Amino acid sequence: KERVARAVHSASSCKHGPWVAINCAAIPAELLESELFGYEKGGHSQAAQQKKGLFELANEGTIFLDEIGEMPMTMQAKLLRVLQEREVQRIGGTGPISINCRILAATNRDLRQAISEKAFREDLFYRLNVVGLHLPPLRDRGEDIMLIARFLLQSATKEYGVGSRDFSPQAAIAMKRYGWPGNIRQLENRIKKAAIMADQPQLSPEDMGLSDDALAPVRPLAEAKEEF
Repeated sequence: KERVARAVHSASSCKHGPWVAINCAAIPAELLESELFGYEKGGHSQAAQQKKGLFELANEGTIFLDEIGEMPMTMQAKLLRVLQEREVQRIGGTGPISINCRILAATNRDLRQAISEKAFREDLFYRLNVVGLHLPPLRDRGEDIMLIARFLLQSATKEYGVGSRDFSPQAAIAMKRYGWPGNIRQLENRIKKAAIMADQPQLSPEDMGLSDDALAPVRPLAEAKEEF
């Protein structure tokens, strides 16, 4: 998701401005407001000096809010106000600060379902979802998987200085058959390991950890839990 967001940023009128990314799921709820909006000295018990928030740092550029679906409801309300007013207020601050940045958000959750479950604000969803991009999982990309895999392999051989590498026809078939539950990160991990450890220039299914046993159909977690 971040690679696509970076591509949007680099092709936009904001490309010469800053790029700022934050994973909303990785920051505790009590710290998220400080990270996004900043604070003044003495704004809270740990505020020994002034700190600009990420929205301020992204001014005239792009801010990428990854895993927006994990944002607490209280923060969703504050984010909605930022989008509507185009201004932020630091914690402990006395006045608003105008901002002008492109906002990109991503999630692996079904936000419409989250709205029905009262876990995501409907008004925030429509404010964010001006232009929506659906990124299909790796297993649904068909022949594109080989374009991606060869790019990752070329990057890995250059990074580790292991000489020329390519995929055997059997490895290509195995990669297209495999479900890739870990998507691009899993593919990249397998390719890096194979590039380093393989004895031959052509990578085999075994080098990729894609033996017949590994090619068993991958089922959604919910389905597997229900069967269990």
